[in-house]
Parts: sequence; structure tokens; C-alpha cells
Amino acid sequence: MEFILREITSTNWLTAIIIVCLILLVIAKKVNALRFTDFIMLFSNSKYILSHQKSNKLSSLFNSILLLFQIISISLFLYLCFDVFKWQVTSDELTLYFKISIIYTVIIICKLLIEKIIATIFSIDSVIDDYLFHKVSYRNFMGVLLLPINIICIYTLQPSRILFIVLIILLILVNIITLFSFYKKNENIILNQLFYFILYLCTLEIAPYFILYKLIG
Repeated sequence: MEFILREITSTNWLTAIIIVCLILLVIAKKVNALRFTDFIMLFSNSKYILSHQKSNKLSSLFNSILLLFQIISISLFLYLCFDVFKWQVTSDELTLYFKISIIYTVIIICKLLIEKIIATIFSIDSVIDDYLFHKVSYRNFMGVLLLPINIICIYTLQPSRILFIVLIILLILVNIITLFSFYKKNENIILNQLFYFILYLCTLEIAPYFILYKLIG
């Protein structure tokens, strides 16, 4: 039997980041166990969205913890993408990860603030609040789904480009489906403001991720 050797690099800092992710999930459960249970079942039913979107603020402790978890987990996945696809960067590994995390955080926070400003200007606060809660909740859950994938790719499997291409496509599809489900429920409002909706998609849902790649690279 011929063994294939895998080059092992130091994973101390990666282990620390994964431990932080796990601690954040434990804290979120301690803060509100019932809400956390509903959140973990998010993809199997919409109970979490229906039960908490009217009363739950994004600035609450529970949502803030999950948002921080999302940033750490998704940034780790993006870091692995840079490694797998051999994208040229000038930073060392740890610096690259923190660079990704900081830029991703800035984009997320700026998007939320801009969307809140738009909601105030056009007097559609209730619709935008529901939309932001819907979107952020599903992306927090995507962070949960990515955590075991990150762990497997770091410690077990030799990640390949094909695997990550499939994962990225699946993540994009899941993101589109979750957003479309909200758009479908509010199609009358969207159709009445179709031009502004298309402009919104281009400027706040697509462009920031191209900016993320350019700034990191």
C-alpha cells in the first residue's frame, strides 16, 4: 500500500480560532437555550424566523454572539479558499486571516448601517428589519454549517479545488434560496420598486464581495 503524505503546517492558531467558535456557540445557548434550539433547526423549519423576527433585535446579546460567530467561521472558510486556490497574497497565514476577518466585519457592519439608513429614508423600517433578521439569521446558520467543514479540511482531509468549488456553489445556492424566500413573501413591494430593488442587489448584495476579494488580495 502506497501512502500519500500530507504536508502539515502549524495549526495552533487555527485550533484557537475553532475553540473560540465553539465557546461562542456554548455562550449563545446559555444566553437563551430555547431560542438556540429553534435556531439550530432553522433549515428544517421556519419556527425561528416566525417566532422571533418581530421581537428580536439584531443588536440583542444573542444575535450579537451569533454574528460574531458568523464572522469568525466564514472568515476561516475564506482563508481556506485562499489557501486551496493559491490566490496570491503578500500576508503571512495569521495576518491573512485577520485581514479577511476585519474586512468582512467592516463590510457586514457597513451594509447593515446603510440598509437601516435606507429604511429610515423610505419609511420602510418594518420591512427592512424583517429582511435583515431573515438574512443575518440564515448567514449565522451558514457559519454553523461551515464550522465542521473547516475542522475536517484543517485536520483530516486534504482540501481540493473541486471540493471547494462545489462548496462555494452550494453556499451561493443556499444564500439565493433563502433570500428568494423573503423576496417571494414581499413580491408586491419589490415589483412596485423594481428599479431600486435591482440597484440594491448590485450595490449591497453583490459588489461588497468583489470589494472583499480585491482588498484582501
